Amino acid sequence: MMTPKVEMIGSNKTIRNDPMLILDLVILVMERLSFVDFHRARCVSSVWYSASKSCRMRQANPWLILFPADVLHLPLESIDDSCKLFDPIDHKTYTVRDLGSDILRTSCLASYNSWFLMLDRKTRFYLLNMLTRERIHLPFLDSMESTDGSKLKFKRNFDSSFTVTTFRYNNVPLLSTCFGIDAAVLWVDERNKDYLVVWAFDRTLAYHKKGDDSWRVFRSSTNQSCVDMVFKESKLYVLVEDGSITTFDFSCGDSPMEFASFTTSPECCDFEHLAVTLSGQVLAISSEERHSYDMYKMDPKSSKWSIIKSLGDEALLLDQRITVPAKDGVLKNCLYCSYSDQFRRDDDYNLREDDNGICVVNIQTNNEVQLFNHLTASSPLPFKDARWFIPTFGGK
Repeated sequence: MMTPKVEMIGSNKTIRNDPMLILDLVILVMERLSFVDFHRARCVSSVWYSASKSCRMRQANPWLILFPADVLHLPLESIDDSCKLFDPIDHKTYTVRDLGSDILRTSCLASYNSWFLMLDRKTRFYLLNMLTRERIHLPFLDSMESTDGSKLKFKRNFDSSFTVTTFRYNNVPLLSTCFGIDAAVLWVDERNKDYLVVWAFDRTLAYHKKGDDSWRVFRSSTNQSCVDMVFKESKLYVLVEDGSITTFDFSCGDSPMEFASFTTSPECCDFEHLAVTLSGQVLAISSEERHSYDMYKMDPKSSKWSIIKSLGDEALLLDQRITVPAKDGVLKNCLYCSYSDQFRRDDDYNLREDDNGICVVNIQTNNEVQLFNHLTASSPLPFKDARWFIPTFGGK
């Protein structure tokens, strides 16, 4: 009796003759990979890359980045020009190496997903993608003019401040003043590399977007210094000294248009930060002491601010001024913070090894539910800054 020939569905012959089966199997494998392994797998072959486009990817959870400090007493061979990345869900640490020794004296001003707005010691701005190491250089500040048409010259001081010299006619210097960068925002479309950068100094807002050949400036009608700002869907929300919030629309042509302003009520505390939720709700945040936060939202009908104790099924990344869905390990109704913004203005400040200020705080109780002191305690070299960000590759 002849034994029937049985061909296993997993045999090489079957797989070779069924390309759709190959694709389906690769998709099943890739959907179970971590964020980093998934993007590594995309580079295996054209089949794996095609499969990656059909994957139902889990949400990218917040990561931490730690920037190296400039330690003057160390010998040249001991200088570390790398950044540390930490995934708190998978408890894995990654190192981005060979960023150049200038990274030690470069300040991070803002971030959007995996892109970071950097300012080097020669007063040059650039965008840096920490996962691909791609750089986008922005125009020199020599091309900037004030709102009255005067030429401006910027020189960076030893800290993160500038000495700004105003020139009148015939390039005659009129006034030199020291200013710090009050706040900055960054937005990047990762598919086509469109971007917008806005930063504030004194009572002036400077901006640059893809396609422009220079920086442009504008001021709000309040003519006050900026405290904080956040950008969402072509709208820039600017918090100024008296606590009011002015909104600018960047979708109305070459120049932003001011179209709304909101004042604060006396019963509210002094606001220090702005944030925006997934639904577009603008939040104002105050803090009386370290890691103790009060959040407010505005009633659109009465224009009054009221305190809130819950973000629902969302979590707030204070460094990026946005909320994210609280799933796949992201803690619900929590605030992800690094440390006090005041230290970012001082290049000589280093994160403490035993208490680096990086934590996750429950918004309702103001209790620290996660601490990350081990990231600095276990490092042989100091770090000067830490930020939460959302890792992305090419819009994925």
